[in-house]
Amino acid sequence: LLGNVLGPVLGALLTVLGMRAPFAIYGAGVFLAAVVVWWRMPASVGVRPTEGGRPTTPMRFREAFADSAYRSALVGGFANGWLSFGVRVATLPLLAAAIFESGAAYAGLAMATFAAGNAVVQQFSGRAADRVGRKPLILVGLLANGAFTAALGFSDRVWSLLLLSVLAGAGAGLFNPAQQAVLADVIGAERSGGRVLANFQMAQDTGAILGPIVVGLLIQWAGFHAGFLACGVVAGLAVVAWCFGRETLRKPSSVSAL
Repeated sequence: LLGNVLGPVLGALLTVLGMRAPFAIYGAGVFLAAVVVWWRMPASVGVRPTEGGRPTTPMRFREAFADSAYRSALVGGFANGWLSFGVRVATLPLLAAAIFESGAAYAGLAMATFAAGNAVVQQFSGRAADRVGRKPLILVGLLANGAFTAALGFSDRVWSLLLLSVLAGAGAGLFNPAQQAVLADVIGAERSGGRVLANFQMAQDTGAILGPIVVGLLIQWAGFHAGFLACGVVAGLAVVAWCFGRETLRKPSSVSAL
């Protein structure tokens, strides 16, 4: 999240060097991160045994999909990819460039304020997900992220662009930790779930891929209003899906009983 906050700001400042320099610097940063991971990551990870001493079998996707919480998380992940990773990164800069004279700089600031709102809210949303439950934060976060992202299409002032961006980021900050906790709850502490997590990530990536394409077509045909309103519709569908998903946070009494 710190990278999400600082990256767009530094990228916007570096636009004075031309549009190629920020990409070269970004590529060098990713290469440096890869070196650090290669250097510090353990070569292998041991399998956690059960109480009986035998390794647990990984959770299969079919087993996870039978859980309403995981099905809802797939829809929520798709919506999050559509709004937070797809449209925010690929389409919001087009809005800024079309409306404002210094579009590149304002796009960077809008992306940075989104990440800042996300980072600030996550300071307490994870703790709240452990206290009040996963589902309430997911529902409120999806509603806020969808509503304020939809409203971005109507921004015609810098202050409204930045305000709506930080509020949409705050919604994502409520939603993401709770949904990640749901995945951990579904898989459990004693099992691995690489395929379950991979399919969730694929749902999120699919939203990130389709979002800018569909919204871009809507913008071309009907304008920015229609394109960003579609983001609100996608978030609303995820809210409906989560209304039927189960709450995965176990009560303290059940945890102590186990």
